[in-house]
Amino acid sequence: MGFFKTLSLAILVITGLAGAVHADDSSPEAVLTTLFDAMRAGDGDAIRAVVLSDARLDRIRKDGSLQQGHFERWIRWVDLQNEGDADEQVFGVKVLSESPELATVWAPFTLRYKGDLVGCGINQFTIAKANAGWRVVYGIDIHVEADCETYPAQFE
Repeated sequence: MGFFKTLSLAILVITGLAGAVHADDSSPEAVLTTLFDAMRAGDGDAIRAVVLSDARLDRIRKDGSLQQGHFERWIRWVDLQNEGDADEQVFGVKVLSESPELATVWAPFTLRYKGDLVGCGINQFTIAKANAGWRVVYGIDIHVEADCETYPAQFE
């Protein structure tokens, strides 16, 4: 690699312009945006920046059973994706908060993988604010049996 190519690559990495997502933890909504922008970018580190290290991520399965897990498992999967492979779009987002330090975020979604619509459902996140900013402390989702192409229209 030539000197100028090496220098250009170094500048991109140092300035963070090489596809990294800026982790915004200024509000519950910003944390949600960071999560899914980072997923689309294949950037697990940006997700780690707004999720507590031991945060649970559970799923209610089609049979009604609870699959328990952790965000780190999903983050490791995100790290294996190329930019644009996984695209989860949220809409009709509702944030419930009676306190300046605790919020529940309800976010219906559609999920595309490598361009194909593969599912839809609802995410629910518990997000808390501490000295480090807003962080996800818990997440759960459920996939729904629906026409995922028209699913977002229910929440307009």
